[in-house]
Amino acid sequence: MQQHDTLRSAVFLDFDNVVSGLATGAGPSVAHRFATDPEPWFDWLTHDLPRRVLLRRCYMNPAGYLLDENGNRAYFSAFRRAFQALGFEVVDCPPLTRMKNGADLRMALDVMDALAASTHFDEFILMSTDSDFVPLLLRLRAADRRTKLVAHPDVGRVVRAAADSVVGLDALARGLGWEASPLDEALFGQDAGEQVIAAMGEIMAEAQGPVPLAALGAQVRTRTGMTLRESDWGGTGSIDALVARVDGIVRQEGPAGGFVVRQEWLLPPATEAPSD
Repeated sequence: MQQHDTLRSAVFLDFDNVVSGLATGAGPSVAHRFATDPEPWFDWLTHDLPRRVLLRRCYMNPAGYLLDENGNRAYFSAFRRAFQALGFEVVDCPPLTRMKNGADLRMALDVMDALAASTHFDEFILMSTDSDFVPLLLRLRAADRRTKLVAHPDVGRVVRAAADSVVGLDALARGLGWEASPLDEALFGQDAGEQVIAAMGEIMAEAQGPVPLAALGAQVRTRTGMTLRESDWGGTGSIDALVARVDGIVRQEGPAGGFVVRQEWLLPPATEAPSD
């Protein structure tokens, strides 16, 4: 890496990914603070070393939204101006499929373009909890560039090893004024998919009868802050795959997506052996 008194840096933010992670881990109010007033957390994130952040890019699905504590929607498009006022270029990433907006691929391509640009960037700061960026981080290291990753606090060892430094979303949330109890800290460290799977297991263990899928989704949201769809079905990609991950439950066909039952309810009643 070329030596400079001040680092030349580039920041790439997957807005939907980070806001969703903050809302799940620290609550909607912290996520809303991140989205509406980016200057404090941006200063917090970049103050550790002398640097000029020459490139600031935010990838956003304008049709995405953040739910507050009362279930009201704040669409991401409303947050665009705050980031533009801080010098970010906001790149619209509308959904390509029902679940993906393509921001991760667009980010990777733009990082590679920046790596090859005439401006020499000493440092790349990636803000995303997507583990698919490991090959990109390794490529940047091989090019002798410094990397900082802002990601879920429970990010795996392989991801941590690929970056020069990792800032957890829990640390970012504390920088936004989040005061967490020990229980909150533990939950933030748990993968979102694991939270959904654990919540489903608890709900079905308490159930007294078949639970309609819509009602199950509502109860999961109450316990985790996520809808089943927002969590990509607990990270499994489909409702059937999610149900298969929870021990002892079965999905039954029916109106509005059907319902879920405990497997034991489907077993025929035991018959007593005839007495001699």
